[in-house]
Amino acid sequence: MDRSELKNILKNKNIPAYEYNLDEAGRDDERLCLKFTDGKWNVYFSERGVKTTNLFFASEDEACKYILHEIESYN
Repeated sequence: MDRSELKNILKNKNIPAYEYNLDEAGRDDERLCLKFTDGKWNVYFSERGVKTTNLFFASEDEACKYILHEIESYN
């Protein structure tokens, strides 16, 4: 799974776009974010400037699956 596929899945599940940021653009606070950094996929949740979740994955697929699982678990 890549970012594009994940966006489509989330859209089809009617998950509001303000719950995530998969493009590394725009707001990254109060939402689950995906960012490619230093050869790894970083998934984090930032609250008031503090990353409360800050995980790194070797592949985009693993990171996207984690995001999907997390978002589904609280929706």
